[in-house]
Amino acid sequence: MEECLAESFNIFIEYSLNLLKRHRDIFPPSNKIAFHRLEGMLRCLTTIYNMKVFKKTCPFIKDMHPEITHVIKKGTLEWYERQATTCRSLAKREDDNLQSLLDLTNTLNTEIYMALHYFDKVFQEHVNVGYFHIVYRHLDKVLGDELHQDLKTILRDAGCDKEIKLSDIDENTAVGTSLFELYLAIQEFTKYSSHLTPKDRQGLNISQYFEWFRCAVSRWLCIARQKSLKRIKKAVELDKVAQMDMSVKYSTSAVDVCCCFVQITDFWKQLSWPDYVGAFPFVNKLTEDICKGAELYADLVHEKLIKAGYYDEEGQFDVTEQLCITINNIEQVRRALNPLPDTLNFSEIKKAIEMSNGEHKQEGQSLNNIIKRADDMMVKKITQVVDRVADKMRPDIKKDVFHLNWAPESVPADDAIGDLLEYLDTNLLTLNNNLLKTNFDRILESIWVEVMEEFQEVMEKEEVRPPVFYQRMFDALGVLVDFFHASGKGLSMDEIITDQFQNLRERLSLHKMDTPTLIETFFNSKCQDQTQLENSEFGILNVRVCYRMDAHTLLVEVLSAKDIIPLDANGLSDPFVLVQLVPEHVFPNIQVQTTKVVKKTLNPLFEETFEFTINPIQCQRHGATLLFTVMDHDLVFQNDFAGEAYLSMAEIPGVDGLEVSGYEALSIVSLPLMHPKHKGMAEEDKRKKKLNRTSNHAALEILGRRTWDKDAQDFVKKRNKVHDQAASSIP
Repeated sequence: MEECLAESFNIFIEYSLNLLKRHRDIFPPSNKIAFHRLEGMLRCLTTIYNMKVFKKTCPFIKDMHPEITHVIKKGTLEWYERQATTCRSLAKREDDNLQSLLDLTNTLNTEIYMALHYFDKVFQEHVNVGYFHIVYRHLDKVLGDELHQDLKTILRDAGCDKEIKLSDIDENTAVGTSLFELYLAIQEFTKYSSHLTPKDRQGLNISQYFEWFRCAVSRWLCIARQKSLKRIKKAVELDKVAQMDMSVKYSTSAVDVCCCFVQITDFWKQLSWPDYVGAFPFVNKLTEDICKGAELYADLVHEKLIKAGYYDEEGQFDVTEQLCITINNIEQVRRALNPLPDTLNFSEIKKAIEMSNGEHKQEGQSLNNIIKRADDMMVKKITQVVDRVADKMRPDIKKDVFHLNWAPESVPADDAIGDLLEYLDTNLLTLNNNLLKTNFDRILESIWVEVMEEFQEVMEKEEVRPPVFYQRMFDALGVLVDFFHASGKGLSMDEIITDQFQNLRERLSLHKMDTPTLIETFFNSKCQDQTQLENSEFGILNVRVCYRMDAHTLLVEVLSAKDIIPLDANGLSDPFVLVQLVPEHVFPNIQVQTTKVVKKTLNPLFEETFEFTINPIQCQRHGATLLFTVMDHDLVFQNDFAGEAYLSMAEIPGVDGLEVSGYEALSIVSLPLMHPKHKGMAEEDKRKKKLNRTSNHAALEILGRRTWDKDAQDFVKKRNKVHDQAASSIP
């Protein structure tokens, strides 16, 4: 009886193991009934192996776990051989090893999917066997051996076993799609290894599969570059207008070029190169090729615009559809470069390079630099076209600004600027309807610069007019600011309020002043120069000053001077100080007062006090200034100029109405002496000129141009005399 039972057990187990060896065919997951039978059979095997009677009647039979593991391995190898044979026989040609490998790998991927999602769960649950890791490791080994054996020959036959140069590529050079289908199939196979334990992943046969295709990828990139450049040229040649977004127009070439770039980057994303450090040469080349393509496109469409006569000097200028499309096209292709850092994983590549070898840190940054260079080039090309629009509009802008300046005095700013606004509005409306917002703002900014330059030119080159005309220009400039800002729809205020604009506004502010106010402004700026002066190369004058409100008296004590410049042959000077209240129209009939002459010294001690009777209103006037002029006394020739210093009346104690007590206790004011346009102030003027800002003494220049104003000319003559004296005193 026991022998019959043992024989029955052995027959069932042997039969079951034979079925398990062919479980893929007998129990496919697609057949629910058959798959359910597999589960039932595994439960039966587990039940039998756990029965006491089985252990008693079959004491020498092997354990279930190793038996099933052995059957799975053997069945997997036999199944693989059948599939490999079938794939070879189904290949189109007997020597078509590439197609055979591709079909085989795809079949294995299907099998691995089934193993992971169906069989592994059943075997783990019922017999505690890790089905997936057994099958994967065995298939990895046999497929790896097959690939190692055949892929080298396949790559050599396809010309992908060595690096290729651009010069080696012609129209017949190609890389078959099957090769990259095989790459993707192997890639899919290796991704399943992530479901293995770290220990099971060690020693896999296909983990570095991508290195086999390095030369093939390099070859493909070279071919893609050549084909993309040819495609870009053809796209420009066959260009057609395409309405893409309401009224904003592109052309088909821009769309085609952007699609070309997307196809290239999509291919790279599909490759999903696992080694970031090894990916750098490819990504670097991809980035360079795409950027070169973008630059080529910008050159080609710009050249097309040139041939259409855009830069011709003759004929009337009109804002055309082709002009707007060209600018939009370049901008659209430029924007196609923006996603590259994310699409091509710049940050991950840079991080991997830094971790692998610190000395190559700059390589990661070079990727961004490639894009920046291309972006700068394309922006420059757009700017070139945009500036030409403004240049073409300039003659009409010039004419309207001229009319603004020379319109009758009675015409208000809003009316005088009407022609200019109408001209700008007409042309900008066309541009706004056909341009991207970014490009429209570029043109708007360029035209704004042209308008400001015309205003500047009127001020500098046209005959100087009375202040009322500049008041109108000043008001017109405010109208133009509102026009170009357009309640936030045009240029931002930061783009409008530039250094150039501030310089223009400051100059107009000076021009619109009457002569007395302009003279006051001159002295106010001299006082600002005085407070900003740090060096004392011409010496220092020490004074003490206060204003007695009750007596309407200004008390000025000239104490001493130090390190004044030597102006006599003996290396010394005979200094004295002139004390003057300026401007003269604010302080009429106030005499200039003079200290004594101190002989042969560079550090004179004066200690003299002067009184000026003036009212508080005079002291508080804009530009009211106390002027000290240090001179060198000369018996034979005219006195030499040693330096001057300015003190704003507003800074004098007592002028503000507060009572001043203890005159002797007042602090001494040390004033560095300066020369007109001396080194320190000349450097300041150069700095402001570099910033395109008016210098502090623009008021004097404007006064000099008022040839029709006697007061202005008299004042300028006096200042020129000071300049001449100062120039003659310095070697």
